[in-house]
Amino acid sequence: MARLSGGDPSLLRRLNAIAVLRALYAAEELTLAELVKASEVSRPTVEEIAADLGEQGLVEEVPLPPGAPRPVGRPAKRYRFRHESGHVAGLEIGPHQALCLVADLRGEVVGRARAGLTPETAAADRLGTAHRVLTTAVEGHPNVRVLGIGTTGVVSGGKVVHNYRLPGWTGVDLPAEFGGCPVLAGNDTELATLAEHWRGAAHGFDDVVYVRAGPAVSLGLLLGGKLHAGHHGAAGQIGTLRQAGGFTELVAAIVLALDPRLVVISGSGELTTQLRAELARSCLFPVRVESSALGEDAVALGAVRLALSRVERELFSVEDVAGAG
Repeated sequence: MARLSGGDPSLLRRLNAIAVLRALYAAEELTLAELVKASEVSRPTVEEIAADLGEQGLVEEVPLPPGAPRPVGRPAKRYRFRHESGHVAGLEIGPHQALCLVADLRGEVVGRARAGLTPETAAADRLGTAHRVLTTAVEGHPNVRVLGIGTTGVVSGGKVVHNYRLPGWTGVDLPAEFGGCPVLAGNDTELATLAEHWRGAAHGFDDVVYVRAGPAVSLGLLLGGKLHAGHHGAAGQIGTLRQAGGFTELVAAIVLALDPRLVVISGSGELTTQLRAELARSCLFPVRVESSALGEDAVALGAVRLALSRVERELFSVEDVAGAG
């Protein structure tokens, strides 16, 4: 971020603080000189901002490791973002499992807990199991800043507005059920798609169809690097088409409509083989087909990514940057 002159000095300071924090967030650690170059902020200002961020617990100066050779003259100051200063949690509440992953502010998973469920489990029991899993996973990991939740059905504003798989699940208000920190909720297949784009088979691809196969089939659609949920948040819910021919034919129709670079499938290897053959037969251009790289963690990991995106917006917002004013 280029240095600015004139104008509102408090805004300038906030913008400089964002530049410094972003540079540290993206690196393991940086010397003062490297931080000045990466942020394009003057050396005295960087030192002041680093001190402010240190008081907030977000940044610390890194001492020389014990036994490291001592440089001639004053050693260069080094700084790091304290990714352990807070955590986010990602919780899947699905037909077959409640799974919670806890991650630090860089997204590295540091805690997990899981319990089995069945599609017939009553809503109250499903919520109770999810609460216990969440409590177990976050134990020893303080300052959970945001909780992300992924669940089956159409989710809007944190509420399950339509669901045909789980008894009593339509109408469940997830933020109201899981208070204590900000709660973001979304459809499980959409969040699994987000996870595959972040750390799975779809990393580096911005136009992707994700196929979640099982007793019911649903699709996640990533277009231009962004999830496409549709007008009602119900895009990809093809599991309702119970009499619409083979599964592979439905996906081929979606691929023809969207022309993605990649199809990722979560399911058996046999299904992946069948889908490759169908797409090769039906599509105008070759499309790459890969199996999911994330397995049963996909939904919870996508919920972590959803929560982490909220934290990143807060860290790098003009209004809320530490040391502003």
